[in-house]
Amino acid sequence: MSFILQRAVRNWYLHDVSFSAVLIESFVDGVEKQAAESIVEYEQKQQTFEVVDDGLEEYAYLRTVHQGLDDTSYNLELIFHEYFPSLQRSSALITLCSYFEHELDKLCLLYQSEKAFRLGLSDLKGKAIDRSAAYLEKVVGLNVCRTSQEWIEIKNIQMVRNALVHNGRRVRAEDERAFVQFANKVNSLSRDDAAEIVVGSGFLSYVVQTYGRYFKLLHDSILEKENISSVDGAGGL
Repeated sequence: MSFILQRAVRNWYLHDVSFSAVLIESFVDGVEKQAAESIVEYEQKQQTFEVVDDGLEEYAYLRTVHQGLDDTSYNLELIFHEYFPSLQRSSALITLCSYFEHELDKLCLLYQSEKAFRLGLSDLKGKAIDRSAAYLEKVVGLNVCRTSQEWIEIKNIQMVRNALVHNGRRVRAEDERAFVQFANKVNSLSRDDAAEIVVGSGFLSYVVQTYGRYFKLLHDSILEKENISSVDGAGGL
């Protein structure tokens, strides 16, 4: 006889978060594997050949080509070791941020449905995770742990995401100090010579782990608010 877990606030962490977390971790592993494989492919399949220039003074030089790009116009080492992998991770980061926002929204909708709240998520001002957190805090009455280190780091992740999406991969002047402190801490963010953000290996995993810790904090807040024992409402990432 199969057991179907009821969709409810008390089961949000076990039913929604834990199952989707496995998929997200697999997604990140796939992105990192693809980035690593593209670097290996560049190292193994780049083609170098001699070019003879028969101008006024004939001379020969070596030219390297890979995927239609050549080193006379581009820094191939930089492009295939840093730029392209960063683009892959940046795209994945945007997906991770959407995943996090989606899980918070689902929790809001579960609460509205289960508790029959008159106000819905769309009735509140704001957007993205700030609106979801405001709903859980003001309408639901849930402690959303705004002072936690996890929430602070999530806001930094959101800052990076917004720079990638809205500001040409550059940090806004008002976010400069926060970005520098954050980049120094995670050690997988940097900037290139054009001041554009470079998303390095390990950052996506850090993001997933941060989301996981924060979801656990919310889970504990739900247990406390609903007077549910940790055994009855358990589950874990």
